[in-house]
Amino acid sequence: MKISENFEYPLLPEWTTADIITASEFYEAVEKVYTTGIEREEFLAKHKKFLQMEPAIMTQKQLDRDFEQASGLSIYQAVMLAKATTGKRVKFNEKG
Repeated sequence: MKISENFEYPLLPEWTTADIITASEFYEAVEKVYTTGIEREEFLAKHKKFLQMEPAIMTQKQLDRDFEQASGLSIYQAVMLAKATTGKRVKFNEKG
C-alpha cells in the first residue's frame, strides 16, 4: 500500500479547536497503525474519543473516504485490525 507523503487531514469547518485536536490525534494514530505501530489500548481510546466527538455515522464514513483518498490509509481497516488484534500493539504487516 502506497502511503501519501504530504496530505491534509479532513476537517470540518464547524469543529471547535478541541474537536480538531481530537480528530488530528486520531488520524495520527491511524497513520501509526500503518507505519510504526501503536499500542492497541491507546488506539482504541483515541477512536472512542473521535466517535464521541463526531457521533454521526454518515459523517464518520465521509471522513474515512476523504482520509483514504488523501492518504491511501483506511480508518475502517485500521479499526477492524485493532478490534481483531489480541496483542498489545496494532500494526499492519508489510505484505498487506
